[in-house]
Amino acid sequence: MTELDAPVGIVGAGPVGLVTAVRLASLGVPSVLLDADPELVRQGSKACLIQGDVLDILDKFGCAQPIKDEGVTWTVARTYVRNKVIRSAEYPHGPGFGPFVNISQYRIEQILLDAAEAHPACELRWGHEIVDVTQDADSVTVLARTPDGERTLRFGHLVAADGVRSSLRRLVGVEWTGYTHKDRFLITDIRAKLPLAKERHFHYDPPFNPGRQLVMHPQPDDIWRIDWQLPPDADVDAERADGRFDRRVRDVIGDVPYEIDWVSTYRFHQRVVDRLRAGRILFAGDAAHALPPYGSRGMNSGIQDADNLAWKLALITEGRAGEELLESYHTERYAAALENLRVTEATIRFMVPPNALRRWARSAVLTLSRRLGRASDRVNSGRMAEPYVYRDSPLVEADPGVPLLGAFAPDGVVDVDGTRTRLRRLLGDGFVALCFAPDARAAEALAAQVRARPADPPVRIVAVLPDPAPAGALPPEVTVARAADSALLAVYGAGPGTWWLVRPDGHLAARGRSGAEFTAALHRAIGSPALDRPLVKGTR
Repeated sequence: MTELDAPVGIVGAGPVGLVTAVRLASLGVPSVLLDADPELVRQGSKACLIQGDVLDILDKFGCAQPIKDEGVTWTVARTYVRNKVIRSAEYPHGPGFGPFVNISQYRIEQILLDAAEAHPACELRWGHEIVDVTQDADSVTVLARTPDGERTLRFGHLVAADGVRSSLRRLVGVEWTGYTHKDRFLITDIRAKLPLAKERHFHYDPPFNPGRQLVMHPQPDDIWRIDWQLPPDADVDAERADGRFDRRVRDVIGDVPYEIDWVSTYRFHQRVVDRLRAGRILFAGDAAHALPPYGSRGMNSGIQDADNLAWKLALITEGRAGEELLESYHTERYAAALENLRVTEATIRFMVPPNALRRWARSAVLTLSRRLGRASDRVNSGRMAEPYVYRDSPLVEADPGVPLLGAFAPDGVVDVDGTRTRLRRLLGDGFVALCFAPDARAAEALAAQVRARPADPPVRIVAVLPDPAPAGALPPEVTVARAADSALLAVYGAGPGTWWLVRPDGHLAARGRSGAEFTAALHRAIGSPALDRPLVKGTR
């Protein structure tokens, strides 16, 4: 049998493909990343907002802090109707990177690319256009057209992260369900010093875009991203040629010097593949689901796809889980895509009413919200992105009485060996048993129960104690975190002897009070209910 070029092949060197490669590398899995372009291409701001929870994914391999440092963090989203503020949504900053950070997609890609090029487990091959793909029971083979001629490569699994115009989607023949909206939108990045708060500004029916919408986002280096909903007869090329485009911009920003950094038009999509898994081929990001920009769900959900998929591919590559674990990738991330589509569809129906009755109803809501302050909560300007809760996943304990199950692990400030850090920074390398106890003695007893049976895959134990708590010696393999904030203990329902099983992607898979239950929870979390499932040695 032909030797594999790598355990995992990835097609598409955008943010999703790059995160997949670097996340796999952080888990010890080599990959080859293929892209049709000869190099990283700059295309304006594109996806210009990254959510704080998603930065915590990038923090697992050191890429979050430079994005946070360079980006614009904001906590307020203002919604205007005819230039009057009708709602100001405030998002708590929390202990981490903040709720939202604005920075261009291209800059995110640069930072991720530097990380990939620096890691020996990541190999990037530019100028590789995939023209054919086949698979069998053991591998996926791709035919790539390169500057040096055609080349065949073979991988254990293939991740399709090649964007909304995915060639792999066509080659594999998965169905691309949904629709593309008929209205066009204009994106412009301008550099200008505007007298506006560094916040999200969403306008309904403003004088500078009457009857339609406009949204403005601040970015680093005095760049402002402006999105217009265009009238049907708009011709942006003609506007730029005869000066009307300058008037369009001036109507928004006034008599302020500005430079155009990027201009593009687009039609948004509401689409998802019918299957995110086609055998050993997995679809992620825009290749799997295409969403409007409202709420910034596209790139953020794509990076969550990558994190969900990477730990599962790592376990399979190591021989610690079977191929059936990949079915949970489709189950979990397809459900997340459908939720995103449901949210964005509601926004679209408000922003672009499909018939006269809905147009009348929206007009009434906007008038009431502006004149009387009533109905402002009915004005839909896009619900912001947040991690999906895998409540119905077969890998997650089913208990309706514990709403935190399946959720992204809540964060909080803890002290480890005299150093303040965040709880999430103690997660992410693998599975974690998060044990809550009143003191070190009780923590040792709970940790001993959790360790009673050999864990496969390995599990790290983090004992969370209240601060101050009686001191005592714990085994060196147990990380002791002291929580000064009682709110952190409360959100986890941290009664004495409570443990949580945290997955490598930071989602909570199970909760228990007896260590005897832990092994069963771990096996369920890797899709293997049999407690004595033999370890199949990997070939990595």
